[in-house]
Amino acid sequence: MRYARLPKGHRTPRASISTKGEKYRNYFQLLIDELREKHHFTGAKAGQPQNWYSFSSGISGITYGANFSQGGKARTEVYIDLGDQDKNKQVFDLLQQEATLIENELGHNVAWERLNDKRASRLALYINGNINDSDAELETVKNWHIDKLLKLKKHLGSRLKKAVKSA
Repeated sequence: MRYARLPKGHRTPRASISTKGEKYRNYFQLLIDELREKHHFTGAKAGQPQNWYSFSSGISGITYGANFSQGGKARTEVYIDLGDQDKNKQVFDLLQQEATLIENELGHNVAWERLNDKRASRLALYINGNINDSDAELETVKNWHIDKLLKLKKHLGSRLKKAVKSA
């Protein structure tokens, strides 16, 4: 069977996205639009049909993330993957030495996830949240993601740079 060639400028339709994928795309679109327009946090423009979104920290190999993880939890994180497991663990350990101060500044307990069996490490904040929650509940999660992303950047930005230089 031969397929007809489309006229110039026409594209084939995108593969269909699941209902859940569409929910993720809509959620992250609202999140990044507010972060970009109101807080100048990112230049990102398009939400994706996935359960996570990563934002540049300004340091290659370190990102800020907003995602939905297993077990009905929403997570905001600093993800450390400089491409070298030893360096990642050194950066993580330097930050963890200031755990009490960092947690006080963030106003939230931090899950210090060294991930010894993996190359990367992360600092994570969790709340209850699922993409299938009501619109009102998702609005609460979105506001929480925004608040925590802004706090991570404010309170960890210079610490991250210092830790990377020291590692």
